[in-house]
Amino acid sequence: MSTIQVRPPGRVRLTVEEFARIQDAGLFEGRHVQLLDGELYEVTKNPRHNFGVSALAGPTHDVGRHLRSLLPRDEYAVREEKSIEPWGNWWPEPDIAVAQGKQRRYEDRHPGPEDLVLLVEVTESSEQDRTKKLVGYAAAGIPIYWILDLALRRLEVYRDPGPSGRAPGTGWVEEMIPDGGFGELVIDQRSFGWIAVAENLPRAM
Repeated sequence: MSTIQVRPPGRVRLTVEEFARIQDAGLFEGRHVQLLDGELYEVTKNPRHNFGVSALAGPTHDVGRHLRSLLPRDEYAVREEKSIEPWGNWWPEPDIAVAQGKQRRYEDRHPGPEDLVLLVEVTESSEQDRTKKLVGYAAAGIPIYWILDLALRRLEVYRDPGPSGRAPGTGWVEEMIPDGGFGELVIDQRSFGWIAVAENLPRAM
């Protein structure tokens, strides 16, 4: 005699495999949906958001003070809004990801947490970037996490989360850099230069 297992009432949590099947079916085609700790979140992207992402990542063939101009291309790959390898019940799509090695290294696979040295989210209203993602990225071992906040007009720098990843305010070393300030780009205790926060923010409304 077979038995039917009934799940207790509550939220429906998805695995990475279930999320992949939903994507393959085309249910979220044209939409920016991410899996964060088993829950689905949709990201809204507007011109101000896109400006912040493009300005901070930098054009491919431009000289300035952005990630692509400061980081050696034979050592680091700067990727905008591209997939990263999922882990656990996580499959985010960060606005900017900096991975070790050349771009060519990732022609057959996505970079995973072990490859990533910096993740960046550009936000105007999403609390998930500084709550759920802050904890999840720390737990995955991401060494540096930046939040470019367009509403508060500042760059938030989180680094060295510790081996286990803890709650916000207890694990990460935090630095808040206001509009008009400069953020130092440091990876593996090596400084690559400074980024002017104001240059990456759209005009104040």
